[in-house]
Amino acid sequence: MEISVLLENAILNPDQAVRQNAELELRKLCENDFVQYVGLLIQVLGDESKRTEIRMLAGLNVKNELTSKDPLRKQQQAERWIQINTETKEQFKHIALSTLLSNDERVANQAASLVAAIAHIELPRNEWPTLMDIIVDNTKTEKPVNVKRASLLTIGYICDSSDPNNSVLQSYSNNILIAIVQGAQSAEPSLVVRKTALEALMNSLEFIDANFQREGERNYIMQVVCEATTSDDFELQALAFGSLAKIMSLYYDYMSVYMEKALYNLTVNGMRSPNDNVACMAVEFWSTVCEIELDIQMNQGDEETAQENFVSYNFALIALPDVLPVLLSLLTKQNDDLEDDTWCVAMAAAACLQLFAQNTTNYVVQPTLQFVEANIGSNNWREREAAVMAFGSILDGPDRNELKGLITQALPPIFNLITDENLQVKETVSWCLGRIAELVVDAIDVNTMLPPIIDALINGLKDHPKVATNCCWTLINLNEQLNALRNDSSINVFTSYLPRLIPALLELSASTENEHSCRTSAYEALSTIVVSSADCDKPLISQIAGESLQRLNHSIGLQMQFQTGKLIMNGEEKALLEELQSNILSLLTNIIRRIGEGIIENSNELMTKFLELLQIQTEDSIIEEDIFMAISAIATAIDRHFEAYMPTFLPFLTKALNNVDSPICDSAVGLVVDICHALGDSFIPYCQGFMNILGQIITNINVRRELKPIILSCFGDIASSIGPEFSQYLEVVMGICLNAQTSEPYDDSIEAEDYMFSLQESVLNTYVGIVAGLHDNPDQLYNYLPQIFSFLTIIYSSPMLINNDDVYRAAVGLLGDIAQIFHSQPLEYYAQEWVTNFLKRAKQSSRYSQSTKDTAKWARDQQRAMVSLLNSN
Repeated sequence: MEISVLLENAILNPDQAVRQNAELELRKLCENDFVQYVGLLIQVLGDESKRTEIRMLAGLNVKNELTSKDPLRKQQQAERWIQINTETKEQFKHIALSTLLSNDERVANQAASLVAAIAHIELPRNEWPTLMDIIVDNTKTEKPVNVKRASLLTIGYICDSSDPNNSVLQSYSNNILIAIVQGAQSAEPSLVVRKTALEALMNSLEFIDANFQREGERNYIMQVVCEATTSDDFELQALAFGSLAKIMSLYYDYMSVYMEKALYNLTVNGMRSPNDNVACMAVEFWSTVCEIELDIQMNQGDEETAQENFVSYNFALIALPDVLPVLLSLLTKQNDDLEDDTWCVAMAAAACLQLFAQNTTNYVVQPTLQFVEANIGSNNWREREAAVMAFGSILDGPDRNELKGLITQALPPIFNLITDENLQVKETVSWCLGRIAELVVDAIDVNTMLPPIIDALINGLKDHPKVATNCCWTLINLNEQLNALRNDSSINVFTSYLPRLIPALLELSASTENEHSCRTSAYEALSTIVVSSADCDKPLISQIAGESLQRLNHSIGLQMQFQTGKLIMNGEEKALLEELQSNILSLLTNIIRRIGEGIIENSNELMTKFLELLQIQTEDSIIEEDIFMAISAIATAIDRHFEAYMPTFLPFLTKALNNVDSPICDSAVGLVVDICHALGDSFIPYCQGFMNILGQIITNINVRRELKPIILSCFGDIASSIGPEFSQYLEVVMGICLNAQTSEPYDDSIEAEDYMFSLQESVLNTYVGIVAGLHDNPDQLYNYLPQIFSFLTIIYSSPMLINNDDVYRAAVGLLGDIAQIFHSQPLEYYAQEWVTNFLKRAKQSSRYSQSTKDTAKWARDQQRAMVSLLNSN
């Protein structure tokens, strides 16, 4: 069958079976003869006689075979392209470039995407040297509009997908900038070209860093972008403000002169635009300013970055008198429909106001309060809602003491609006109460203010799902924050309200729908009540437990009916059922943890239900992890008694461990950790089986790399649980640790850096567990001390590792443990200067917690004892 027919069937045929068959045929062709597949598709892309949709799909399919979000697959795709002979690739590239000239805009767009995908592979290899010259030449003034547009789009795509530090592409930065600025300037007659040029500018800003550092070029770029903000075309204006926001985010240090000369007025005028998109982008500019200045404030307080040249020009504070009134007025431009969650000017203004409050602190308070007072009693719902939104938006940033007095005054009129006739007002009131509870809870007098707030929230739980969801969030914040302030853990601030709150939340959680996450929020609120409950609340907690177990049982019945064909459920109904089961399981998990060892009376019933639920899960189940969490809670609560369930549970756990491509494997490894801690040496009979499975996974080069750190840490937990019995696994595990601690990042990405941190932290945890487990067997550890101390020097020399509180505490604790174990055997390591410096670091730095400092002090004492032993010999 001709490939264009296959493409047409794959995208346009109304028969699903025909579409799927066409997709399968295309996939087979790609796998059997990749070069032929690409050649046929590119021919279709360049064939002006074919339908637009067919040509687009052809280009898309080729592009998707050249690039991927998965780094490993992307590398494999690049290698496959590189292996195609040069002459064939040149033919493919010629057609792709020629298609950029097409008058069919959608086809040219697809060609631009394909050219960028090829460029991403070839330009870093110094291949396709003529590409950038050709594209830049296509942007000259005399070229047709469609050619300029497509070429600028291609430049934008190339810059967006490539490494801005790549020296090959950097060499084209001047030409890229010339092409873009030429297309964006006001002299360009085509609006389409100007818009595309501005989009390309946003994608290329990191590439033109050297150009931006040169004042003359920087001035011209800023002039072109600023001119675009005053265009008669709203879409061009919005793009220009978006460009200014990105320029600000990348080149803040250069912006002072431009703020003074133009940007203050331009952006404030942009915020007043009658076009919502323009106003949103102008607001976004000021949000960006605030975010940068907040980052500068944080960096100035950081020991590691305090010496760097971070200077804030306080643009937000200077502009506050002009920007704040406009922001407050924009709060009244809400969407008409409560169900309309489309981003709008009012939402952008509220988000920006929150950032201004964090950045300028007390300076926002009085002007905002004046706005609140003027509008909270208005007959216009938009003004009432805006007043409440404004008040809630300034609660994070200003001085808490100043806010406390203001909240005391403002609360009564605010929570009275929970019964407002307008739903949007009620929703914002419930959100504002949640913000107060989250950020300034000490402003709420438990005796006088809490009762009317609880009344308002109980009423809100019966309202529209959006209002109910916010009320649940407020209850969660109140419960967590107020109980965190209590001095006596046996007292629960909420105890007197629970007889009313729990039935209201149980009623909401019994909803058959989960509109706006109201049902899930109700379960989360119930969980918070359980976690913070006092002993005197146990009868009510038992009520929640009984209801939860009954609901779980009912859901199991529904699932079994569905699987046996007695009940028909569509995909959405099945997802709702699984979501409900997940909510119930999370609540039961918290109940089990709260009750603790007392749960043993009900553990048989609970484990029976959990195992029954595991038994009926299908391959696409999303709740296995929730079941494992609940089982983990039982194991932790009943300790060695959990061994009674191992024979029946072991097959499920083993199956999950072997399912290495699924997240359930990660959960299963975590559950092995919890079980080994619960069983202690009773875990020994099961250890060989688990160690075999885990060992096979971690040494398999094709397994997800994310699994390796958690398995390494698991080895440490097993070692600390079974003690000397771990000796039989010591050589193999230490070999795995050595391999891990000497490995290099797989690339220079942030993800690779994060992975290396996780891997090294896991190696450390493994050593800590092994040393703890073999504490009474120092001879077994002695030969591995060079390996362990070599790793500790890696931590000592890594700012990322040594500055992490958890890592540093574990490392100094390990140093102390080893010194204590070998207290009668002199170890030269402890006389080395780096060890002393390592242990003294906690005393010299304010970044570590008190428990970490205590651990370091204890370890320093152990070091001194070891040094004394060395000196005596």
